[in-house]
Amino acid sequence: MIPVRLPQGHYSKTGTVLLRRDSSREGQSLLLFMREFGPRWVSAPAATGKNRFGGSTEPLTWGEFLLYQSPSKLYLQGAEVKEDFLSLRQSPAALLCALRIYRRTSKEAPADCENDALLRMLWSSLVQLREKCPPYIVELRFTWKLLNLMGIAPSLDLCVECGGLLTEGGWLTQAGMCCRRCSQGKGEAVSAEELAELRRAVALPHEKFILWSCETRQKDCYIKNLKMLSPYFSNMR
Repeated sequence: MIPVRLPQGHYSKTGTVLLRRDSSREGQSLLLFMREFGPRWVSAPAATGKNRFGGSTEPLTWGEFLLYQSPSKLYLQGAEVKEDFLSLRQSPAALLCALRIYRRTSKEAPADCENDALLRMLWSSLVQLREKCPPYIVELRFTWKLLNLMGIAPSLDLCVECGGLLTEGGWLTQAGMCCRRCSQGKGEAVSAEELAELRRAVALPHEKFILWSCETRQKDCYIKNLKMLSPYFSNMR
């Protein structure tokens, strides 16, 4: 297990820039999400008042980061950009979706501990956006998978109360997805067709998802259900 406070020394890790905070005096503070290290705050001091790391400290950038752990701080010493996802800037919807996913990750991912499964999910989502998958489907897929990784995603197959199969649709409540009998009229109705659509969106492997999602899909289904998933994060607090 990687310790919260790294032993003093040099490290090289691949990952992405989740957040950046700029200071005219101290340079930049970066929340780097790195393989094996998870999200960690890293100091990137300025050189003569300028950013000496260029575009490698931009959010959405993926690269290899050279780090030094001093007795007090983790410092960025160098970075090699592997992918900057600049093409997302050609689509405002895709760019906003990517930024929302990054904001959600920075808020929900535990700091200073390994979380490689989530890092892979983050990479896959950006690739899907680059391949022009609809942003609203990518965001719902990522959100459900993040909730699932946290152990709190509502099942799209079984009633949370009785365990029965949701063959006729369901009702999404704060506790999870319920069948008609158990919901007692509470929650938001999700039709059988919507559930089937959502199951494919979250369960298809990466490559199949890219092909499937680029077909004609009903946007309203994803926007509505994405809004219903968001409160599950607050239920954990």
